[in-house]
Amino acid sequence: MKILHVDKPISIDFDTDVIECLADPNCDFSWILDIRDQCIQKHILFRFVSTGPTLIKDGKIYHIPTNQQVSQAKKAQIDYSPNDDLFVRLSHSKFRSSFYLRKKDRTYIQQKGWETIDQHAHDFIASRLAPAHPHHDGKQTPMKGHPVFLAQHATGTCCRNCLYKWHHIPKEKDLTDKEQNYICQVIMDWLFRQMEK
Repeated sequence: MKILHVDKPISIDFDTDVIECLADPNCDFSWILDIRDQCIQKHILFRFVSTGPTLIKDGKIYHIPTNQQVSQAKKAQIDYSPNDDLFVRLSHSKFRSSFYLRKKDRTYIQQKGWETIDQHAHDFIASRLAPAHPHHDGKQTPMKGHPVFLAQHATGTCCRNCLYKWHHIPKEKDLTDKEQNYICQVIMDWLFRQMEK
């Protein structure tokens, strides 16, 4: 996950699974849209999180109160997910669609923050799913205990069989960094969607 504080035009030249965009003072909205376009081209999950105190749009300066900066960013409706088709397919599975975040999971995410949750996802995937022959494959992901575990079951990223079935990632080979980033992006996307419900 990469959190960008946008105070000038930025070219994305790094490898990441998620970009969260926060506008710094005097950010031009066109810069945010340009970052979003770059994310679309690179299939990177993009979230516009906060407008900042002043935002320039179409040459006009908008002063946005602190308590409205997050809601105004959401109102722009420019978030991008390359996983929409996947989530439609998952929604047709009775088992996958039975998972949801409980209050304690939501509280945990709020207390730890998105960067920590993303790091946990990367750590779990690297240790439990990335090896060609994971220990106890098919049973390595608990059904509870961490929001990432719930997300793995909900998204079919819980074991190598499910990973093959839902994401067409071959079994019996070590996962590449790119594949691990993709899996974490899917997990984080599911968590973001759950937190917005």
